[in-house]
Amino acid sequence: MNSAPTWTWAVPLIASIIALIGVSITIIVQWRNFNLQLKSAHTLKISEMRQAWINSLREAMASFQSHGVTPSLNHMEQKEWYEAGTKIELLMNPSDPDYKELQDCMYAFFNAESVDDKFSANPKFVDVCQRILKREWEVLKSEVQGAGKSQ
Repeated sequence: MNSAPTWTWAVPLIASIIALIGVSITIIVQWRNFNLQLKSAHTLKISEMRQAWINSLREAMASFQSHGVTPSLNHMEQKEWYEAGTKIELLMNPSDPDYKELQDCMYAFFNAESVDDKFSANPKFVDVCQRILKREWEVLKSEVQGAGKSQ
């Protein structure tokens, strides 16, 4: 009599358990990868928006500064200058540590009565702008690097 061993029923059960474990691991890995990709895409989008904001702020600061040191502005240039100043104020966070100093520098330009006053207001304005832009660039870099490390 040729009878099969009594443990042969366990082979399909063990194979099924191994297959179930493999599928479970695949699902877990895919879920983790999906979440990492989602977080990475979110961080990238925020970084793109922050970079656009920094670029817009830089352009407004440059426009304000170039109009500010121009000896005499016609009506249209005067409008563009005020517009650049307003844009800077709207783009900046009033809680920024340099906001008040930036405003003071801008109003020093506005209140300048002579070309010499305008030119003497320029270095401080440029210094404050560079500080703000550098700090925001560092924030952007740390956000991008932080997103890369969390993966």
